[in-house]
Amino acid sequence: MKRNLIIACFLLSISYASSGIISGFIADSSSGEGLIGANVFLKETGQGMATDLNGYYIIQNIDPGNYTIMTSYVGFDRFEKKISLEADQSIKIDISLIELVVELSGISVTAEKLQRKNNIQPSKINLSPRMMKAAPGLAEPDLFRTIQALPGVLTTSEFSTGLVIRGGNTDQNLIMLDGITVYNPSHLGGIFSNFIVDGVKEAELIKGAYNAEYGGRLSAVLNVLSREGNKNEFKGKASLSLLSAQTTLEGPSYKGAWLLSGRRTYFDILLPKILPENITDNIPPYYFYDIQSHIFSDITSKDRLSFSFYTGIDDILFDTFGLDGRWGNRTLSAHYRRVFNERLVGNFLVANSKFFTTFGLGGPNGLINDNGIDDNTASANFSWFKSPESTVKMGAQVKRLGFEYISKFNSDTTFLIKTKPYEISTYAKLKHEVSDLFIIEPGIRLNYYDVYRNSLNPDLRLGIKYLLTEDRYLNLSFGNYHQFISTFQDDFNPSILDNWIAADESVEPGKSIQAVLGYEEYINNMYKIQIEGYYKDLKNLLTFEEKRSSTDAAVSDSTLSDILTPADGYAYGIEFFGQKMAGNLSGWVSYTFSVSRKIMNSIFEEEENEYYTNWDRTHAFSALGSYQFNKKWEMNWRYGLQSGQAFTPILGYYVQKFPESPEEVFRTIPGTRNSGRYEHYSRLDLGAVYHANIAGKKIDFFFQIINTLNRKNTFRKIYDLGSTYNGLDDDNDWEKEKHDLNGNGKPDPGETNVDEPDEGLIRERNISLFPIIPTFGFTWEF
Repeated sequence: MKRNLIIACFLLSISYASSGIISGFIADSSSGEGLIGANVFLKETGQGMATDLNGYYIIQNIDPGNYTIMTSYVGFDRFEKKISLEADQSIKIDISLIELVVELSGISVTAEKLQRKNNIQPSKINLSPRMMKAAPGLAEPDLFRTIQALPGVLTTSEFSTGLVIRGGNTDQNLIMLDGITVYNPSHLGGIFSNFIVDGVKEAELIKGAYNAEYGGRLSAVLNVLSREGNKNEFKGKASLSLLSAQTTLEGPSYKGAWLLSGRRTYFDILLPKILPENITDNIPPYYFYDIQSHIFSDITSKDRLSFSFYTGIDDILFDTFGLDGRWGNRTLSAHYRRVFNERLVGNFLVANSKFFTTFGLGGPNGLINDNGIDDNTASANFSWFKSPESTVKMGAQVKRLGFEYISKFNSDTTFLIKTKPYEISTYAKLKHEVSDLFIIEPGIRLNYYDVYRNSLNPDLRLGIKYLLTEDRYLNLSFGNYHQFISTFQDDFNPSILDNWIAADESVEPGKSIQAVLGYEEYINNMYKIQIEGYYKDLKNLLTFEEKRSSTDAAVSDSTLSDILTPADGYAYGIEFFGQKMAGNLSGWVSYTFSVSRKIMNSIFEEEENEYYTNWDRTHAFSALGSYQFNKKWEMNWRYGLQSGQAFTPILGYYVQKFPESPEEVFRTIPGTRNSGRYEHYSRLDLGAVYHANIAGKKIDFFFQIINTLNRKNTFRKIYDLGSTYNGLDDDNDWEKEKHDLNGNGKPDPGETNVDEPDEGLIRERNISLFPIIPTFGFTWEF
């Protein structure tokens, strides 16, 4: 009876209203999709809030009387409605906003201030499709390429769209699509991430010290939400470029809507038709595709059921070298949202996420690596709008993970790991407005990983916001974090494809402590200035150290501690960000000073050594913007300038020869870990868009130049060994005009600079990926 009394009191507290309440959902009138971050307030009192991820709002403790409810959202006309509220009355008002490009007005500015005040999470950035499309991208807009222009965000190389955020490696970021973990969200070559922009509603990036709602990663969070679809009419959009084609279709369904987006590249089809045969013979046939879909139904005014699906595959086959690679993701989820009453909203999720890589080199008897993840997740999250000053969020999550990693050479298994751990967590956080100038958000998250059966890992979080004025704020946030899964990290040979493993009893989980202090200011409601400093302490980073003397040697797989060496690390930095938020000219510039270091006692050394991580870059500058010349033409650009990343130079080499094989393979001997630096990185991308209307259809023609200055940025340094008797110019110092004695246009034995004594020495060469790449295409709506 005592327990039932407590439950009854709780339910009474969340349903009782001492005065009036107004609540509801804000949506786009043209499509019916909910709007995140729309600002709703009462003109007479200023009471209000910004809508949450469901598009939901609630205004509480309203005295009886007559009011004007107002709603504002960037890119939409403002909404006003006269209402009359009686004592203890609760009114549900769903609002549809009309899309209309307007200048910032006093009303919308007031609403924007309301949203800024309530966002106490520092390092948080919300990206809309409109912002992503304002940046130039190769063939099409891309979420990750836009994120990489933000301060504190880097990529491991030009080859990858993987995100390195504030000194944390790519596997330390929690990346989700509609609440489902996505394990490898980028495609080969770094041109595209997995997410199709036309199918994305919003992306929320938290670069550090994130709140208790999220967990399981040491660095950052990226939460991508799918568009819901158009519940009013059928619509479509298609895009065609030199590299890819994509289509997005949407329309109404039973009490809701559906959306389907698809994309495929056609490098494998196009390049053999336009390039000479001698060139295409050396280019592996490669393609990828993505399919992304979402469907929902508002069963009642309080109940919504939705399903989300994604699948994406990369495929590369190169018979010349026996190369066979295939990898991809697949996610499937069911989501149920329930509005229990005006103050309590629940979100429930059941999902499955699969990721796999299959990589082979040298045919069926060569080197074969297979890695797979099977993630089954169930979660429940509640938002309790306790009072105008206090909001409580709480929830729980259960994950059943399946990992398999197998490596074979010459049909023999050299390495095999299979694990199926449980990961369980629960959290609670309180957002409380102490005064008009001071807001706090304490939180706690408890993590259980069944490999450590007698261990419960608590994570404590705290966020603080102090308002200096209406347009100037201080933000402080800190917390501790745990991570139980990671990818194989090799300091000497950074991997291109991720291979995931789960911690076992022989190693400790990854841990981090983060602190962020930030200052932000808004000038004339047009400009934003943000300065943030951060520090991150990292523990138990697992690093692979090669012990084998040959490729076919077995690797111990009894425990992870046999093959992985624990390391600690730290990262710190300061970021400067300036943005022009509206007008014909808009965009941002950013600069980051950062340091990312690891501390490890290698199995080959007697004491600890401290060194830079592979992804460390001391200085990074970025500029992204667009300029609207008129209603027809606009131009966009992105420029990046960064310090060179750390790498390990070599001391020498040795020759490896297999029994019964005439071939000799030389292998390099690494020097001091990450003691060298690549040349600095620089790249300018330009784009232009022409907006047309043909036969009543909107058509955009886009023109882009990637790497406009044709900068040869170093992707890798490679080493090769020539010969003094092969009749070739191995060191590339033969010149046709000076040394071609027989006039055949190629070096021959006996000619100058052919088979020189120095050609038998090892040589270092820089490999760059992207030359200048012009492209064009068009999109049309129907």
